[in-house]
Amino acid sequence: MLINHLAFIIMMQVNYLNLNHGFTYVEFNYIHKVDWTYKASNYEFSYNVFESHINEYENYALEFAILKINDKATLKNILNIIKNDANVKEIIETTPLNTGYPKRLSIVLKVKLDNSTRLKAHRLGGIEVKDIIINGVENWGFALPSLSEIDKLKQYLAMGGEVKEVRIRRINAGELIHMISYSKLTPFLSKGELKVLKVAYELGFFSEPRRATLSKVADALGLSTTTVNYEVRKGIYKLLTLILRGSYQDY
Repeated sequence: MLINHLAFIIMMQVNYLNLNHGFTYVEFNYIHKVDWTYKASNYEFSYNVFESHINEYENYALEFAILKINDKATLKNILNIIKNDANVKEIIETTPLNTGYPKRLSIVLKVKLDNSTRLKAHRLGGIEVKDIIINGVENWGFALPSLSEIDKLKQYLAMGGEVKEVRIRRINAGELIHMISYSKLTPFLSKGELKVLKVAYELGFFSEPRRATLSKVADALGLSTTTVNYEVRKGIYKLLTLILRGSYQDY
């Protein structure tokens, strides 16, 4: 479902803004004091939204995310915080993506639109690029028409929390498509897989002709060739599964 419609969704979003003038991209950290994320700030976790859907008529949004937790007790506490938060209508589904810990789960939430960062940015003509929560701190990225809309978004968010580390830059349509694709695919990779694939790519392991051997990649990472080969193959398998089958099961 995700990958089958990815290109269509991205192009529909990109066409919403003026391609000729590019985009104003803003990224910031947000201490959202009226959201479940703030209540969970004492725990170590990450929550990476790879898709979302807004239904203004019925006042809810759907969040499709990957939740990463280090231990069973933390998982239980985080899920209880989410379940009991007034802004969360329902935990629709949780599916483990691996055995043991650290645990990675796909999770689908139905949340209210009250105090919604996503909704406000949407109403300002913004395109959501990323929503990553690390230990309770929300990291957002939006492409907006101009600095004026960014100022309005910051003013709105200040009523429900603290906006920190604001970073703004101009991007073109190609950069925006790459950024959205990255944010939708990388949550399915483990930290090790993403690191190995990134270094292998940068060294030219996937280039034609190949500019780096498996041994060179392993040396750069300080890992064995067996480990690097395993991480590369597993990471590529996941990405190909998403692209060709449109599924994130069996991870």
